[in-house]
Amino acid sequence: MASNVKNLMLTRCCTLAALFALVLGPSSSSQALADENWTRFRGPNGSGVAAESFSAEWAEDDFLWRVALPGKGHGSPVGWGELVFVTWGDAATGGLTLAAIDAATGETKWTKSFEGSPHSIHAANSYASGTPTVDAERVYVTWTANDILHAAAVDHRGEIVWQRELGPAEYKHGAGNSPILVDDLLVVANDHMGESFVVGLDAKSGDERWRRPRQGGTESYATPLLFDSVDGQEQIVVCSSAEGIAGLSPADGAVLWQSRNIYLARCVNSPFIAAGMVFSGSGEGGNGKNLTAVRPASDKGGEPTIAFELKKSLAQVPTPVAVGDRLFVWSDRGVVTCYNAADGEEIWTKRIGGNYYGSPVVAGDKLYCVAADGEVVCIAAADKYELLGRSQLGQGSNATPAIHQGKMFLRTESSLACLPSLETSPAN
Repeated sequence: MASNVKNLMLTRCCTLAALFALVLGPSSSSQALADENWTRFRGPNGSGVAAESFSAEWAEDDFLWRVALPGKGHGSPVGWGELVFVTWGDAATGGLTLAAIDAATGETKWTKSFEGSPHSIHAANSYASGTPTVDAERVYVTWTANDILHAAAVDHRGEIVWQRELGPAEYKHGAGNSPILVDDLLVVANDHMGESFVVGLDAKSGDERWRRPRQGGTESYATPLLFDSVDGQEQIVVCSSAEGIAGLSPADGAVLWQSRNIYLARCVNSPFIAAGMVFSGSGEGGNGKNLTAVRPASDKGGEPTIAFELKKSLAQVPTPVAVGDRLFVWSDRGVVTCYNAADGEEIWTKRIGGNYYGSPVVAGDKLYCVAADGEVVCIAAADKYELLGRSQLGQGSNATPAIHQGKMFLRTESSLACLPSLETSPAN
């Protein structure tokens, strides 16, 4: 019996590994999702996919731990090794605090605070809505103060390595920038009402390597993405309603290709890869306006190709997620739609209910998304709709779950909870 179970688990793991290879597509093929640290918004290259399996529903006693957070925030946790990093904002001062938490116990190892300034933000925003990024040596955060975008690097012991002012940040609804790392390059996109830009910083020193000016006028919140071109070279994909979608060279920020005028509204959710293409969208008023599948051009030039465009049952804020050739769109108003990622054909759609700001993630063969009222909905990541479970966090949440080394981290407005995977649960 034990041998049969072991063989079944091995077959399941191999099948999932094949699916995850399809999810990553042509980008960062060396990443092994099961062993990957959760280093940025939505994990490895923003895919939102992890190999571990978790319960479909749970109670408070099922958490390994749950700790209170002193301030409000909507940014997701990130993890490296034994540490999980999370931020919160100070409503009185507009400041940002970064904390390192022991992933196994929930113990706070250290905190580091950065000065901010009170400013107008949307009721659904916070002073800590951006997600940090992390590598083996440092964790990187961004925040705004006095209409200036700031960035800082903090080592894993809690010491500030460097801190920089990056430039103006005029956000009517408040900022929410989430940086990414490209090897030793920290990339920050700052598309706002004023003089916008994408900047590449030396991750070790904070020195500016390059800056790409961008047209402003409309706030965009899309987190950049890495894509390997047909030439095998990495490109940084950035999106904004003013500039459209573009691929930048990590070496100098040069525009390798660009497709303008493809968005019908603001870019709030982030680009992702499915079926060998880059998907990105726009929306307003809690509704997605369009989701476009683009085949990027090569590093040698040429024009990107728009494969198809979706305009029905879309999301403004939550970023969709793909597994293999299936694309799952979880709308702000609780409608989930499964598409064929290769051609945009609708497979099924279902109204689940609730309002959502956090993005869905896939763990094993399950799809999870956290509603604004703190309900976690779990459905099958499959060709047929199946509701698997509903669980309550008991507090409001606008954050996306993080999955790091056998644990799911669920952030509410005032707490961080840790759920063990089925493989690592103390009950097993």
